[in-house]
Amino acid sequence: MDQVPAERIWLESIKIELAHLNPLSNWSIWRVPNNLLAVNKDAYSPHIISIGPLHHGEQNVLAMEVHKLHYMLSLLQRTPDPAKSLDECGKAILRFDKHIRACYAEPIDKYEEYDLAKMLLVDGCFILELFLRFSMADLRLQDDPVFNTSWMVLTLRRDLALLENQIPFFALEWLFKLTVKPSAIGQSLPTLPELAFDFFKSSLYINRGTLTVSRRIVPHLLGLIHNCYLPSSSRPNPRGKGGWQFIHCSSVLLEAGIEFERDTTSSLFDLKFENGVFKIPPLRIHDSTVSLFQNLIAYEQRFHGSQQYITSYFLLMDRLIDTSSDVELLVQRRIIENDFGGWEDVSAFFNSICKQIVLQDFYYAGLCERVNAYYNTQWYRYKADFRRDHCKNPWAIISLVAGFVLLSFTALQTVYSVLAYYK
Repeated sequence: MDQVPAERIWLESIKIELAHLNPLSNWSIWRVPNNLLAVNKDAYSPHIISIGPLHHGEQNVLAMEVHKLHYMLSLLQRTPDPAKSLDECGKAILRFDKHIRACYAEPIDKYEEYDLAKMLLVDGCFILELFLRFSMADLRLQDDPVFNTSWMVLTLRRDLALLENQIPFFALEWLFKLTVKPSAIGQSLPTLPELAFDFFKSSLYINRGTLTVSRRIVPHLLGLIHNCYLPSSSRPNPRGKGGWQFIHCSSVLLEAGIEFERDTTSSLFDLKFENGVFKIPPLRIHDSTVSLFQNLIAYEQRFHGSQQYITSYFLLMDRLIDTSSDVELLVQRRIIENDFGGWEDVSAFFNSICKQIVLQDFYYAGLCERVNAYYNTQWYRYKADFRRDHCKNPWAIISLVAGFVLLSFTALQTVYSVLAYYK
């Protein structure tokens, strides 16, 4: 007799679980897959601050919680009525509870409605106040621990760009509208994307003009950075019918007569190959950009609305850089600006960043076809083989020169003999 009610309870529990599923299309914040964590786990983990629920409460980020509250208080006190502003902000976050939860790929049910709202309210207000103080130095307090500690801003910039350390951008926008007023700032008010750009720009090789692409859907701060990195053209490198082709490393291409030039007129991803010259915009490599690019690649691996421009770029750079000799070449050409370590460290970074990734559409397929067509031309291959076989070993060069001299003397002797015969 008890079996039927038990079955009903069981079925009802399944129905409830299915009813609370978030639509897949809403997901924009998720855990980094284990296969990417296995390559470099530290690149995806916050060092000093948690934003949102995925790392909230972890031991290494607890010290920042009190600073978040101080920043939140400063932001609210700048409004005409702080108590009213807090009330409006709290109600706005509560109103979006369902939409906020739908942005996370994993359930965050362990946080009750009010607990989650408080978390996003505090985190969101901290981010806004941080951006304002960074862009407007007169808003900083004399005893501000963030800006009075040399490494703090750099580490915050890194942590705020982690895939697992995000909150929905629409929540930030609502808090921005409710708390940041031109009258309180005392100067012209930038937009939220402009404030975010100013904060992150020292880690990015982009210019302010690229912010126009931020009219696209922005899921969170990392998504905003990704939008700023879009190339100038969505498909400048169409590929042929033969599928993708990869290219040789830069030192091998150089031996084949292909030159490398720094191109400062383009965005980072606008690589060009024209008349045997590979034009590549400069890339600065340091600790912060290493973490940033790995999180952008992780974002492209999962977000359905993102084309894999950054993944394609680093896959191409991985092909160009095989050893430290390739790094040395690109550093000499001022294409790579190395603030990361030795040439071996940079080579290891490029050789590992695309491990375990899945690429659906290689953005540089057409460019690689053109490079390979040039490389495979018989004359250039002959020059490359000649240089490799005769010009690397000094004894081979000496033998080659001696042979050429001997051949020249033999030819001259023959000419003189012929002339003497006819005289």
